[in-house]
Amino acid sequence: MVNLAQPVMGGLYDTLSGAFGNQIAWLVGHMVIIAVGFGLVTLARNWSQIADGAKLERRHSVDILLFTIVTGFQIQIYSGDLGWPLFSSIFIASTFTISLGWCVKVLN
Repeated sequence: MVNLAQPVMGGLYDTLSGAFGNQIAWLVGHMVIIAVGFGLVTLARNWSQIADGAKLERRHSVDILLFTIVTGFQIQIYSGDLGWPLFSSIFIASTFTISLGWCVKVLN
């Protein structure tokens, strides 16, 4: 059988395989991938209704894009250059970016 779940899920697949065995990990891994795929398709089909209901505007998209870029840059520095663990890098970078955004919006 072709195992698409192992390269896609990485360490999570290894954890499932160690806990439940290869066959259950294969089944659960592929079910998760299919569920995520269906969720993304549903999100794409209903995006206009979601955006209207949540009152998303262009400035929200710009904020999310800037947050992602700044946080991603910091994560790369923290985990790649400084050798910090990935979770710690994500947590510290996200916290700093949120704090910086708050300072710019509220204190400015």
